Order: sequence, then C-alpha cells, then structure tokens
Amino acid sequence: MAAPSYTTDLTDITLAESTTGFSDLNIDGGGGGALSLEIDFAIQGNNAINRAVSNRNRGVLFDIGAATALGADSHVFIWTVCATPGISDIKSNGGIGVIAGSTTNNYNQWYVNGSDTLPQGGMQNYAFHTSSTPSTQGGSGLSGNPRYFGSAVEILNTAKGDNYAMDATRYGTGFYVTAGELAIPATFAGAAAVNDLNANRYGILTAIPGGFALKGRYVVGQTSAGTPTQAYFADSNTSVAITDTEYSLPDFTQIVFDHPSTFFSLDTVSFTTIGTNNKGKLMVNNASTNGSIVSCTFNNFGNTNLNANVQVTGSSWIGCEGIQQSGSIIFDSSIIGTTDPSGSIISDDPSLISFCTFEGDGTHHGIEVVVTGSYNFSGNQFSGFISGSNGGEELLFNPPGGTGDLTLNVLSGGNNINFQNLSSGTVTINNNIQVTLTGMKDFTEVRVFAAGTTTELAGIENVVSSSVGANNNSFAFSLAAATNTDIAIISKQYINQRLENFVIPSTDSEQAVQQQFDRNYSNP
Repeated sequence: MAAPSYTTDLTDITLAESTTGFSDLNIDGGGGGALSLEIDFAIQGNNAINRAVSNRNRGVLFDIGAATALGADSHVFIWTVCATPGISDIKSNGGIGVIAGSTTNNYNQWYVNGSDTLPQGGMQNYAFHTSSTPSTQGGSGLSGNPRYFGSAVEILNTAKGDNYAMDATRYGTGFYVTAGELAIPATFAGAAAVNDLNANRYGILTAIPGGFALKGRYVVGQTSAGTPTQAYFADSNTSVAITDTEYSLPDFTQIVFDHPSTFFSLDTVSFTTIGTNNKGKLMVNNASTNGSIVSCTFNNFGNTNLNANVQVTGSSWIGCEGIQQSGSIIFDSSIIGTTDPSGSIISDDPSLISFCTFEGDGTHHGIEVVVTGSYNFSGNQFSGFISGSNGGEELLFNPPGGTGDLTLNVLSGGNNINFQNLSSGTVTINNNIQVTLTGMKDFTEVRVFAAGTTTELAGIENVVSSSVGANNNSFAFSLAAATNTDIAIISKQYINQRLENFVIPSTDSEQAVQQQFDRNYSNP
C-alpha cells in the first residue's frame, strides 16, 4: 500500500473570501456597522466577514442560492467569533448563536456559547444538525431544507470596533482514511495536519495540547464516498477529546474501522467525552478487520463495537456505554460504572473475557450474556453489584428467543457471580478450581473420575503438544473445590498411573507428573 490518504466529505457552503451572497442580520432592529471583508479574524483562507456589534443582537447570513438537502447524517461546520466576550451576553440568552434558515426572516438559531461558557473568546468551530431543536426561531423558523446559513452575537455594551466575524462554513460528516502501511501508518496526527492547514481548517480533528479534539466521523478503511477500502492505522501515546456538540445527532462522532484487510492498533490512547449528547463511538464494521487495543482508556464514552479479530489488553472503560464483544478477546481490562442497563459488556463468548475487573453501582449489570452453552470464565473480579434479580447483578442472561441454558465455570480466582435470568432455561454458576497436570509425555491419555467410580468428570485422549518429541505436556481441568477424584494417567510406552482420592484444593494448582518407561513395552 501507499502512504495514507486523508480526505473529507465536506462540501463548502462559503469560505468567506468575498461579500457576495452575504447579508446583514439585525435580529433586534436595524442600524449598526455593516458587514465587511477583512483579514483580522480570518481562521481559514485570507478573509472573514466582519461586523461591529454594539448593544444589539446581530450577525450575518449567507445565501447558498437554493434550498439544499444536506444529507441525513450531514452536519453544518461553521467558524464564528465574538471578540468582546466581556460585553457579550451569556449562552442561555444567545451570546453566540449559529443559524440555518429558509429565508432571511425565517430561521432557526442554536445558542452555542456566551460570556459564561467562553470567557476567553476566540474563533471557534461549531457543528450542528439542522433537525435538532433550536434555542429560538426567527419568524416561523426553518421549514424544509435550509438555504441561508450564518451566526449572530448578543452584545450588551458598546464595542470599539469590529468584534464579530464568520468564516468558512461547510456541511458533511468527517474524515475518511485509506491506505497506509507498517512503515507509514495512518495516524490521528496525519489527519490533524490536513485538518489544520490554513486552506482547510475543517474543524473535524484539531490538534490541541496533548492530543486532538474530534467532532464528526473518523473513518479508517473507507473512501469519502463510503466505499470500504483497505487501510493500515497505528497510533500510540496520545489523547482524543470528543468535542461537546449539543445540537448534533447523538451518533455524530464515531471512530470507525472498516474493510476486511484493514489493520488498526491503538496503544496507550485516551478517549474522553466532554458532553452528554454526542458521546462518541468506536465501531469495527467488518467482521474480518484485525485490530489491537492496548492500554487505552475510555472516559464517559459511548458504545464500543468490536469483532472476532480484535484483541483488547490492559484497557479501561470508565462511565461508558456498553461494549459489544462480538467474538473479541478482552483481557486484563477494567470496566467501571457502565451507563448501559443491560451490562458493561454484551458478550457472545464469555470464555474470551478473562482477568477483567468490573465495578458496578448496584443498578447496572456487569455483563450481559446473549448466548447459550457452557463456558470457562477465568479470573474476572466483580464489586459493587447486588444479589437477587433486580437489575444490578453481576450477570444478565438474555439469549435470543428467551430460551436455553447457560453454565459458567468460574476459574482462576474469579469471584462469586449473582445473576438475573431472562431465559426460560437455567443458569448454573460453577465456582471451580483449575488443576493443571504438568510434565507428561507425548500421547499420554488422562481420565478424571469421581473417586471410587467410573463416572468421568474430565479427560483428554492425548496431550501431545504441537511439537511432537518435547515430552513435556500439560492438561488442565476444572472442578469444584473439595471434589474427591481418581486420576488415571495412561500411556502405551510408560507405566500407567492412578492418583486415587485426589481432592481438588481450594485454589488453582499444578500437579507434576513423573512417568517411568515401561520395560515390558514392545512396538516392533
């Protein structure tokens, strides 16, 4: 593959490089400074549209020429500034607002900032969806597809010059990343460098101290047309803040990996959501995409959807929505205070979740199992959950169709599990102990019986490893503590052994096996 490609699907509404198409918006009366083309506040390109606003609510509108369907998932990205935050109104009174309208008199306005929420001022990029509930309306409000786009400020005193501007305005969904390879992987920094070019200033993925601020899609493995295309992404030791977008769709910001040949690696990356409306999602779209998530942290994040070729190690989800396991391996990770009532992990293979820590609040489940069958469940620790069937237990069993049985064999020091069963079947929790027989010769057979009987509890036909000739094989089995067993160790070439009345201990243990060559063995 070639070097990574970073493109967007944004369509320009205006880049504010001329006054053509712009008109003054005087919300509470006429007069005041007229709009002008100036360089002073330009964030993108060479110019911005300025106005002097004093003791009024005023701004500008741009006419795109016709009512325009933006697309179901498309958001408006608009740059605007109030350069006198000390005399601007507070957010709830419309200190800074963004606008989309059908006409110059009929529009929706969304209050995005004010002197109480942006005291430092500065040019900001705001994203909003025109279907979101507005803070206020002009005339009869926006009807149908928008034609006019703009912003306005509410100023409470006299300004000494131009103190308001609007710059580049676009609509779309976000970044689309393709190509890349081991030597030149796609990264967040690569996209941010494109985003932050003066000619672009997209406002999607912006470099900030310590990492990046993201709003909108960041899709690895698709073109801007949505066509799955191979990519190679690897990033580490950085952070991504999910920008608060109060007036976006709730699934506006997503980090997506797609295409069966795409590979991604996230190592020591922190994802933190600032707001509550658009919490961000991590989505692995293709079942064959390979990925690794190592030592990452998700704070107040939205859903995480994985797949069977993704491995998670040493990562944390704190106050997040649910994790869709989808066959992935989740190891040595922490899930603290989920906001998903069904469970912090929706699991389709509990045996692949091991040595994880779950912390609950007594109102949400730790794990929701959506498959039937018997599974080993190793080393997982739960705290802060409740007993009974009231919705705050460690386990929710909720198989498709509401039928079937579940057995969990709790191993390797995992603690006790309470459950809520939504199935007509049964849930069995075996708090078992794992015993590992070690040092056995190739092709040894092992049978574990209930003591004094021929009732087999566990066993294997032969223990040969992938490397024949090593003669150092292991076999692990799990039973309840204090179970009395007889263990038969059978081999053609070595003397058969029988460990009678072997009592399963209270903790996981290993039992070394020493086999002696059978001098009577003959294999001509």
